[in-house]
Amino acid sequence: MIDSKFKIDIPKYPRVIIETLNNNGFEAYIVGGCVRDILLGEKPTDYDITTNAKPQDIKKIFKKTIDTGIKHGTVTVLFYENDVPKTYEVTTYRIDGDYKDGRHPEEVYYVNNLKEDLKRRDFTINAMAYNDDVGLVDEFGGVTDLKNKIINTVGSPYERFEEDALRLLRAIRFAAKLDFSIDKKTREAIPLLASNLRLISKERIQVELTKTLISKRPEYIGEAFNLGLAKYICDGFENIKTGKFDKFLPVHIAYACLLYNENEESAYKILKELKLSNNVISNVILLLKGKALYKDLEHIINESKKVEIANLKVHFLGKESYVATEFEILIKKLIDLLKYDLIYDFIRLIEINEENKKLISDLKKKVDYFKEINIPIFTKDIDVDGKSLIDIGYKGEMVGFAINKIKEIIHKYPEFNEKKLLQEVLKKAYNIYVGRENFYEL
Repeated sequence: MIDSKFKIDIPKYPRVIIETLNNNGFEAYIVGGCVRDILLGEKPTDYDITTNAKPQDIKKIFKKTIDTGIKHGTVTVLFYENDVPKTYEVTTYRIDGDYKDGRHPEEVYYVNNLKEDLKRRDFTINAMAYNDDVGLVDEFGGVTDLKNKIINTVGSPYERFEEDALRLLRAIRFAAKLDFSIDKKTREAIPLLASNLRLISKERIQVELTKTLISKRPEYIGEAFNLGLAKYICDGFENIKTGKFDKFLPVHIAYACLLYNENEESAYKILKELKLSNNVISNVILLLKGKALYKDLEHIINESKKVEIANLKVHFLGKESYVATEFEILIKKLIDLLKYDLIYDFIRLIEINEENKKLISDLKKKVDYFKEINIPIFTKDIDVDGKSLIDIGYKGEMVGFAINKIKEIIHKYPEFNEKKLLQEVLKKAYNIYVGRENFYEL
């Protein structure tokens, strides 16, 4: 189907590419995801161009190009705007040879027919093209599937999935991104070809999982389990009992939701095998560690212990301090674990996955309060440093252990965070326990 009346306002540089190719005697269209997004009323994140110009022609026509995927007919055309690079992939019409690795064709064959090029693409909603002269080219019912909110392969789902096993996960990812359902025949083909996912690199799999988890409907990740894909994603993945999800979460919170019911060791192995960045892995594991302290908070509430600051005050070496409640001490430990950078992400995580909204609200209020008054919580807040401990006589692992003991003191008695007082405490402790084999009795 060609709709010559349909009009798209093509941005400057994709338009320049198309017009330049036309002026040199070639066809050219914007194609794929950008056309889909425009039809959905969304702004595309990038624009791909398809043409009957060969890669060598493209390189001759444009001054600045990069051979990004020239083996498969793709050349990146480069522009500069205020010294900022703008890149656009331009790909020659092609049909693909055999897919022996389940991901890439062994070779490609250039063709001079747009329909043949569109026929090789994954889903109908990604197989549409447009230029101003011809209009919208939709040979496989992409517009209808967009209207009906259906993810449907171009032609036989078995052939499309056999060509590229990553499409098994891409079907789920697009359903999650767009809140569409998967066509019945397309869905039926997925479990039959699920084992082909073994052929796909963990990096590629992770990209599709991540895009699903941070999408509009992240709970669609459940389809990976329903359709038999989970066992081929990575070791242990099929045994995950996922937490609850929310849309458009940051990556580390999304993975913490996915792994909410996993222990830290198994979560780490899964994240590592999926090649997540070290920063994401670290943040996910910290969020999962926080759950144990949250469960302790729940226990305190269930035991009906006081949440508010107790009126009790204590004196030590001429100094007075109020005594923090057990509830407050646990929150300080939680903040100390996660720091203020992650504590609010943790609160978001438990808002999604836990049901005690009153407790979560009290936790957030207390975190806000502690941050506002800059109450001493972290090692950097302690009014003695490692040198002071070494001067007293502490050494080796005793230094770190003593600092943690001091943190316990200031968490419980915030107004005791004074150098002279803490030094006196440390001197007394050192004099009592010096020479004993088990320093950890302190």
